[in-house]
Amino acid sequence: MRDALAERLLGNVMEWTNEDIARQRPVLQALAALKYDEYQQFSPGMRFVESLALWLEQFSTLDERKTAYEFVVSRLVFLSHAEMAHFAAIAYPDVIRPLFIEKAATDAILPPFRVSQVLATGAFKQLEAASLFFGLSDGARIDLFRRSNKELSHEQIFSSYEISKEKVREIRTWLNDERGHTDVAPTLVLLDDFTASGTSCLTANGQQAKGKLAKFVTRLQESEEWRTVVSFPKTRLVVVFYVATAQALANIERGADVLRRTHGIDITVLCVQRIANGISLQASHTEPVVELIKKYYDPLAKNKHPEWGGDVPFGYKDGGLPLVIHHNTPNNSIFVLWAEDSDTVRPLFPRVSRHRRES
Repeated sequence: MRDALAERLLGNVMEWTNEDIARQRPVLQALAALKYDEYQQFSPGMRFVESLALWLEQFSTLDERKTAYEFVVSRLVFLSHAEMAHFAAIAYPDVIRPLFIEKAATDAILPPFRVSQVLATGAFKQLEAASLFFGLSDGARIDLFRRSNKELSHEQIFSSYEISKEKVREIRTWLNDERGHTDVAPTLVLLDDFTASGTSCLTANGQQAKGKLAKFVTRLQESEEWRTVVSFPKTRLVVVFYVATAQALANIERGADVLRRTHGIDITVLCVQRIANGISLQASHTEPVVELIKKYYDPLAKNKHPEWGGDVPFGYKDGGLPLVIHHNTPNNSIFVLWAEDSDTVRPLFPRVSRHRRES
């Protein structure tokens, strides 16, 4: 009954005829059932079609509502739980292991396309066994990554890169005593689910690298415990994102170049699913939805979030992403989608900040 009422409300908002409703119903039902109803930040009892109807209702003209509706059904990118889980599951076999195969093939003086031969070499087995995997955030789905890759030991995989001195000493003991790979420098693999701008992870500020990965490298070099485990440049850093924008990867690569030059670190940045810059919307574009984004932005919302650094109608750092992830909406997406802390704009997919300012 609730779905029928939501559908009726949507029909009224869009001024649809019975024929229009019959044509749009299967599209909306498919979007809701396959993806959008699973959004985790909807209020209790709220579902996609109802949220869509209430969101469209705020636009003042029918043309604006049509523009917004067309944007949702044709441009919106929604990353479901199943898709993100799939990216986490294939990150090792499809993205990380080929890197190990290439390195082991070089060490064993074998062509990398002879995969079976390379996998059987001691070079590959040692490289795989001496690798350590860390989550860069709680979105890294380390539990799923661990279960999906039975060839890796649980002793190699850690939910966070921020670990105690005691745990670092345990890692050293495991590498030395249990695995016996004292002559093999471990590869450190850092996993994360999503990056839109890359600035919080790694970027360049002139001749300095900034971000949590740069801080991690500093910690490795300054920690007495870590220095017994890693040795640059023998130790290799591999950063893997399940989903990343091309812009973010470019920013991270700039930061990686600084680490290579200043610290002599062998660092590789990989991505399972790359999002092309072409999907982003910008103020200079002439599409009707761009005027909608500019008109329905609440400039007062920025007062509650000084970390945004100014107006964000197109999202943080002008990301302009038409993108939603099942557990939350990135603030690099266009504001009218998530409209956090606004008294005048209703969001389609409400966002909850990880870092909230105390009132």
